[in-house]
Amino acid sequence: MNMKKCLVVLTMGILALVLCIPTASASILSGYTICGGVGSPSGSTAFSTLSTVTGSAVVVGTTATITCPAFSAVPAGDYISQVDLYLKDDAQAPSGSTSSVIDTWASSTVGFAFNQTIVTASTDGINFNECNGTVGVIGICPIIVTFPEGSSTLSIGVLTDTVSATAGGGGGVSSVGSDSANLFVQYEFTSTSTVPEPATLSLMGGALLGLGLFAKKLSRR
Repeated sequence: MNMKKCLVVLTMGILALVLCIPTASASILSGYTICGGVGSPSGSTAFSTLSTVTGSAVVVGTTATITCPAFSAVPAGDYISQVDLYLKDDAQAPSGSTSSVIDTWASSTVGFAFNQTIVTASTDGINFNECNGTVGVIGICPIIVTFPEGSSTLSIGVLTDTVSATAGGGGGVSSVGSDSANLFVQYEFTSTSTVPEPATLSLMGGALLGLGLFAKKLSRR
C-alpha cells in the first residue's frame, strides 16, 4: 500500500511541477525600422545627402554617422532578447564592368562593436549588383548583425554607426552614378508565461495517464 501511495504522490508532484513552471513563449519580431540613410551626388562616392526616418544622419567629410534612437517600447511581460542591425548598401551606374563601391561600417556603441566591409560590384558595366555582406566576410548577402541581450533587458540606448564609401580597384560610379547606405534596426522580444509548450503537455499527459491507470486498478479491488 505504501508503494501505491508513493506512486500517487509522485504523479501529483509531476502535475504540480508541470503546471507551475513558467515556459518561454515564441519570440515576436517587431519588424525592421529605418534609422536613417545617406547618399552621394552624381559622379561621386562621397556621401552628402541625408534621409532620416526615426533616427538621425550626419555627414562630416566623407564619413556619415547614422543613429538609431533609444528604444524602450517593450510589451508588458516581455524583455528584449535580440537586436538586429541591417546594413544596406546600393550603387547606381558603374564606371566599368569591374567597378565596385566599398562601404566600411563601424559601430561606436559600447557593447555593439563591429567593423564591417561591404562591396557592391558590377559584372556588366551597366548595373551594380546590390549586395550586403556578412560580418568579417566581403560580398555575402545579406547581413544581419545579432546582439543577444540579457533576460532582464527592457530598453536599449542610442545605437551609433558610421559608414564611408570609396571606389573599388576597377573604378567606382560613372559621371551620372551614385551610391547610398541605410541603417535599419529590429528588436526581438521574448516573454515568459505559464502556457505549457508541447513537451510540457506531453509530460502532463503522461502523469494523467498514470493516475488513470492507478485509479482503474484500485477500482477492480
